[in-house]
Amino acid sequence: MITYTDHASEKLTTELKKHNITKETVTHTLAEPHQMLYDTQTDRYIAINKDMKTAILYEKAGEDTRIITIIYSSTLNNVIERRRRSGRWI
Repeated sequence: MITYTDHASEKLTTELKKHNITKETVTHTLAEPHQMLYDTQTDRYIAINKDMKTAILYEKAGEDTRIITIIYSSTLNNVIERRRRSGRWI
């Protein structure tokens, strides 16, 4: 089951709506990510959708997935590279 923090739900209904990012986008990205990373500072996973310029940060607990936040950036590749260089995302 996929659940959303209040923060992630709010982002979807406000900020991300104008970029056509929906719960379906999140589900698709989790099922078929272009890239998978791990956040060493927060102990969370990141699913990347380069077409939609989004990074889905989430936690796994057995069969459950909890969406923490969704990052949208027109320069997503730069965000990824900066965090990889710093060692935060691996």
